[in-house]
Amino acid sequence: MNFKNTKNLRLALIAVVLGIVGITVAYAALSSTLSVTVSKVTQNIATWNVGFTGSTASASVGGTSSTGRSCGTATINATSVTVADTTLSKPDDSCTYTLTIKNNGTIAAKLSSITPTKPTGTNVTCGTASGATMVCGNITYKLTTDADGTTAVPTNTTLAASGTQTIYLVVKYTGTTVNSSEVTQSNAKFALKFDQA
Repeated sequence: MNFKNTKNLRLALIAVVLGIVGITVAYAALSSTLSVTVSKVTQNIATWNVGFTGSTASASVGGTSSTGRSCGTATINATSVTVADTTLSKPDDSCTYTLTIKNNGTIAAKLSSITPTKPTGTNVTCGTASGATMVCGNITYKLTTDADGTTAVPTNTTLAASGTQTIYLVVKYTGTTVNSSEVTQSNAKFALKFDQA
């Protein structure tokens, strides 16, 4: 090979290399950068506040006559309801208290459980207490969704933020016999547990 051909070959190779580098640079110049910006995120304060509303609740009475029957007033605060003295004397006597639960918070709440506590007293025999109903002697205690006391309050129901739910405490003489001596039942309770829904 002669010198001139070698020189031309070198120039051709240099031209090819420069061409490849030039194309690479040209392609590298063709690019785009896109951006996504989140300028501000504010997380509001979440509040939990489920409780009873009102300060007192009078009872509506049921039964065949008012003889020997009296329903006390229910004193209400945010976390508890206390019913004053109630007297039931014969079958079908009852006292029904209207109670309102409100979710004053910003988080939905779920009624996850209702736990009854049997009353104390002399000569008081209670059946198995479960959920929203318990029977002790001639007296039935029930938390219901209706004023006539037929539908027990169900668990796993959701109370939306700012929502309310009306329930009823029904205390009823459900036995079929009349007592021959006075029987007092004290401190029957229901604990309603609300969790985040």
